[in-house]
Amino acid sequence: MLKIEELEVYYGYVIALKGINLQVKEKTITALLGANGAGKSTTLNTISGLIRAKKGRINYKEKDITNEDSSKIVKAGIIQCPEGRMLFPSLTVKENLLVGAYNRNNRTEILQDIEDVLTLFPILSERKKQMAGTLSGGEQQMLAIARALMAAPQLLMLDEPSLGLAPKIAEQIFDRLIMLNKERNLTILLVEQNANAALAISDYAYILETGKIGLTGKGKELLQNPLVRQKYLGT
Repeated sequence: MLKIEELEVYYGYVIALKGINLQVKEKTITALLGANGAGKSTTLNTISGLIRAKKGRINYKEKDITNEDSSKIVKAGIIQCPEGRMLFPSLTVKENLLVGAYNRNNRTEILQDIEDVLTLFPILSERKKQMAGTLSGGEQQMLAIARALMAAPQLLMLDEPSLGLAPKIAEQIFDRLIMLNKERNLTILLVEQNANAALAISDYAYILETGKIGLTGKGKELLQNPLVRQKYLGT
């Protein structure tokens, strides 16, 4: 579904991505891991068209989308759930969900999808009329994912969905991602600081090291890799 070839990205004169190659197969969960500053968020933002690539190529469904306008990338079905949630705190839960569907026209389908995401995250149904800024951290993260789903993604990119969450809430988030992938065949590209959890649910994973791909492999195989366990899992 997505293929990145020799991608280079700069911030001014500083190189952030040093010719990375990465693939995301349809109906899989692919994890992108690495230390802070390794280039994970930069990769997602470049795919989304928020950052310009200096060199390289991004293909989506065999079409070159490198440096395409971000609005066209969203219309093509690539939806990013950003780090930090980026909700509209003064809008209600339902209003935030409607914002996620701004690019769609079929009101009947939109209302049905609202019901679907509220079923996926039942606590949001109870908070439907509550201002997003008054939700707990876990509820806000659920809302951020639900809002991204309202855009009807074909490729959902998540940036640090468990960041700052209690372990129990983070586990609920990962359970929902597995459900979306297995039951709805949603393709997911996951950037996550919790390497244990990310590798456990991923079909394939890439580990970034200061702008370069250091290791690749199946998620569960990397989970047992001694180098990965020592460097990223603390065991």
